[in-house]
Amino acid sequence: MQNRGYLRVREIVAMILIIVGIKLSDSTPALLTQNVQNALWLVPMISCVCIFPSFLLMLYLLKKYKDKNLVQLLEEILGTVIGKIIGFIIFLFAFLSIALDSRNYVEQIKILYYPEGPSGLIFLVLFGVVFFGAKKGFEVIGFSSFIALPFIKVSAFFIVFLVLGNLLVQRIFPIFGSGLSDILIEGAAKASIFAELFFILIAYVSTRETDIFYKGSILAAIISLFEIVIFYFIYITVFDYNSVEKIAFPFHDITQFVSFGKFFSNIETIFMVFWLIAAFLKFMILIYLATWIFGAVFNIEDFEPLLLPFTFLIATLGTLPFNSIINELQFRNYLLNAMTPFLILLPVLLWLVALLRGGLRK
Repeated sequence: MQNRGYLRVREIVAMILIIVGIKLSDSTPALLTQNVQNALWLVPMISCVCIFPSFLLMLYLLKKYKDKNLVQLLEEILGTVIGKIIGFIIFLFAFLSIALDSRNYVEQIKILYYPEGPSGLIFLVLFGVVFFGAKKGFEVIGFSSFIALPFIKVSAFFIVFLVLGNLLVQRIFPIFGSGLSDILIEGAAKASIFAELFFILIAYVSTRETDIFYKGSILAAIISLFEIVIFYFIYITVFDYNSVEKIAFPFHDITQFVSFGKFFSNIETIFMVFWLIAAFLKFMILIYLATWIFGAVFNIEDFEPLLLPFTFLIATLGTLPFNSIINELQFRNYLLNAMTPFLILLPVLLWLVALLRGGLRK
């Protein structure tokens, strides 16, 4: 059931809020804190400043070259061969990002909730659900995201409300942590934490009017940044940077501070349910987008049969790192550093080529 062009702005906003906003609940804070200490909450703002203009430029180009998705735009501006090569590189980035993130989420489920469960079985269950959800098609995924989003966000910000009494604002000082230069370097290097904004551009023509996608994606990106900054600020002020850099999953640790009184225990399990829903939807969206990009590169219109082998490959690659520390601090760190200059410079290159060829006069 492929997309027929029925998505509305609310579905686009919901999907972006899930695939980008969920970074407030994974191990990204622990990765960023290694170099910036208590200035963790400033890094996403620097990253957004670095990459958001390129994202807006890409949206501008898609608006100029009407009725084209990401790969078609690359081929139109750079030519078929070069466009397909760059499209395939974007697919590899998306594919590897999903694989490395999958290990992150499986480790969270295993360590926090099923310490005796084998990782392979957790991978099987997680991606079994993800595959059957993705197989329903992009419209169903979008509508499901819209339905689930209010519950996911209300549960997340309910946590914020309940932990306000545990904040110690003095922990953000000194404001620039290990130094302003470190913040700027780390923020610029990790700008690709917003890479999903580029991956979803393959679905640019998935709405009846492209202006809907344009407005929805910008709105969702701004809201996601706001959410991430709030939660990173809370992690620093509830724990402190020494603790955050050693805590792999600060979102789940923060739920330990939530209490409804002595008669209610293990309240964090309630929040786990909504986090799991968000995780399932995230991987459904990203696997579908990665497969869509691959199909566009190789001119495969009916690409949905590829969802099963790609889901299997992602789950297999996710099991390869020896442990979650190597996965996060080495492989994922290298991938983010590699994606950043590519995603920032690609729209500029496309704009220059389009300008020289006169394509922007259309």
